[in-house]
Amino acid sequence: MTTVLDPWNDAQAIAQRLGQPGAELLVALGAEGWCIKCQSLRPRFEELCATQEPPQVTWLWLDLEDHAEFLGDFVPEDLPLLLRWRQGRLQQVAVLEAIDPAPAPGALPERLRELPISAELPDLWAAFSARNWAA
Repeated sequence: MTTVLDPWNDAQAIAQRLGQPGAELLVALGAEGWCIKCQSLRPRFEELCATQEPPQVTWLWLDLEDHAEFLGDFVPEDLPLLLRWRQGRLQQVAVLEAIDPAPAPGALPERLRELPISAELPDLWAAFSARNWAA
């Protein structure tokens, strides 16, 4: 069973996992203090994470306010924003529209609105895999 990690509490585990062959980083950016959609989707995101088996995927939920240090000046146009890296390369950017707790057989539980990959996005892989980050 996989759990959602927090960079403040799980820095060393995150850095170690990102250093493994085939590592992936899946980050949801939200703002639970004021985003109603984020408030409803975060528990479903954590449930989805718990049902996933691939040990090479590191799941994070970052709050715009609690984790602002990692995001710099970046503010997404829509929330929650889903970012997926594979071996250090940003592969996917999408707005997380919904998560179906009981999807139809063969269907994906998450409904995404794909966005283009932009240079404005924070390089969270670099931040979380840096050697001194977990020290």
